[in-house]
Amino acid sequence: MSTLMSFRTCLVLPFVLMALGACATQIELRTAAQQEQFAREAASQGDWAQAMRNYADAAGNAELGHGDFAWQARLHHEAGRAASAACRDDAAAFHFSRAIALAKKSGQSSALSDKALESLQAGKPCGFPR
Repeated sequence: MSTLMSFRTCLVLPFVLMALGACATQIELRTAAQQEQFAREAASQGDWAQAMRNYADAAGNAELGHGDFAWQARLHHEAGRAASAACRDDAAAFHFSRAIALAKKSGQSSALSDKALESLQAGKPCGFPR
């Protein structure tokens, strides 16, 4: 009887783990969407540092939740714009570069991020979204 119980446990455990993984993925994606909304609100109020943090957090959660590459690229682009407006050129360059790579993975155009990264590297003054 105990051998049968162990065998059943071995059969059921993978399904339980897959169900838990699916729940975690959905939570990450919902959290990413909520953080994106917080970022939009911060940006609308001119709080670029907070917007950058929220967009970066949203991008991280979208990645953990296996969100589509186009969405992740957009989140990184927006994080780059916010970082640029907050005069954080190092963070802006990172996010624009990630946006370009993710856009290519998704088959989408990376033209906006390419142009923003070029402007950043050309030394345009910070304090405004590119």
